[in-house]
Amino acid sequence: MTPEKQLRVALARILNDNALGVYRETGVYPPDEAAIFTTGYTPVFDEFTSLISPPTTRDGRADALFRVQFFTQRKGNADTVEQWAHELSKVLDHKEYFPNILGISWTEEYSRLYFDADTQGRVSVAVNYSFRGRT
Repeated sequence: MTPEKQLRVALARILNDNALGVYRETGVYPPDEAAIFTTGYTPVFDEFTSLISPPTTRDGRADALFRVQFFTQRKGNADTVEQWAHELSKVLDHKEYFPNILGISWTEEYSRLYFDADTQGRVSVAVNYSFRGRT
């Protein structure tokens, strides 16, 4: 498993533990769950979170800046995803040594973008985090 995939799986478990979605390692979900995907897959579910990793920036042989985008879609209004992003921030933003893998020493949010509701009444947010670690 690549370091990027290890990080996405660890983050999916953290989201699950903090009631920000449901993570199943099998990747099989009933359509009514707020599923968490670590493969970049965008499902046809009404509610889901997809974790995507842009390329890792390596500084020398050991230091690395890992980045993960959390793209979340929910039924509701703008407040629904704004609250979700706020809860994610309470779990991850400006944390030292969390998650405790890949020598991560610092985690922070660096951007957030909200999307208006689609024709099905689903609103979305893309939240980007960086994780300073080691490879």
